[in-house]
Amino acid sequence: MPQLFPMNWMLISMMILIIMIFIMINIYFLSNKMFFFKKNKNIMFKYWMFKW
Repeated sequence: MPQLFPMNWMLISMMILIIMIFIMINIYFLSNKMFFFKKNKNIMFKYWMFKW
């Protein structure tokens, strides 16, 4: 049991770390996308109009 506990703690900490990194990356990409669309809304709209 004492040998198993550190392994479990390592796994739990790794999982928490991975989840936190994943959330951070998601927030970062979402904010970048929102900023991009806010900034270039007219350009994107014109581009789609030209495409059609």
